Amino acid sequence: MGDLARVNTNIAALNAFQTLTSINNRLVKAQEHISTGKVVNRASDSPSDYYISRMLEKDINAVQRKNDNIERGINFLQTNDSRLAQVANILIEMSDLANQANSIAVTSAEKQAIQQDIDQLRFEVEAILQSGVSAKLYTGFTLGGLQNVSLTGNLTINALSSLTINGTNLNVTGSQTTLETTISNIDKALDVILRDEERIGSFIRRLEVEFEVNDVEALNLKASLSSIQDADLAEEQLELTKLTILQQAALAMLAQSNSAPQAILMLIGG
Repeated sequence: MGDLARVNTNIAALNAFQTLTSINNRLVKAQEHISTGKVVNRASDSPSDYYISRMLEKDINAVQRKNDNIERGINFLQTNDSRLAQVANILIEMSDLANQANSIAVTSAEKQAIQQDIDQLRFEVEAILQSGVSAKLYTGFTLGGLQNVSLTGNLTINALSSLTINGTNLNVTGSQTTLETTISNIDKALDVILRDEERIGSFIRRLEVEFEVNDVEALNLKASLSSIQDADLAEEQLELTKLTILQQAALAMLAQSNSAPQAILMLIGG
């Protein structure tokens, strides 16, 4: 009768129980894979894959943080560019007024009125440059791929006396030479502002390209992480179904193995 007669140690039942335990462990893992969507949830699942996946997560976070900083930097540059654009608009208006004064048909009183307009516009330019435009643009800054850069404009502002973007006062009420110098000064100031705007635009475009490059890098890193970490849910569901059936079969065999030694009682009773 072999093992059937050895009631003290039911080898068949122990084998069935060991099989059932193994199936239950695999079943728990399959359920975890489906619920988390990952095949690597802890280091014990696959030590090497766990290490690689965690390093990839670190790299992905670093690239995403870079892009967050770049996006903030682009907003910073765009804000300052819009303020310089306001200055450019004012300087164009000042140039128009100065050229209006450059006519023999304009009286001294009219020139005084034009001078007042120019002075008020000058005050507004100074206010924008002093309180609106960041000094970092001219003292140097580092942002994304831009290392220790600054704008080329030689902006110096004196709010108490005169517009000194180019170091010269603005006056349309003096001599013809002074008037022509004023027109030239305004044009030079406008050139400085427009060149600075142009450089800001090139900075923004460069950062936009870097943002796009980082986006591609992040996507590739996520694809690598997915290939290591993500579970194939269709495959895991099939595995879960198979293990559920095997679990039921193992339970049935365990029950049968436990009841089999009772047959020996017929010998004892006989």
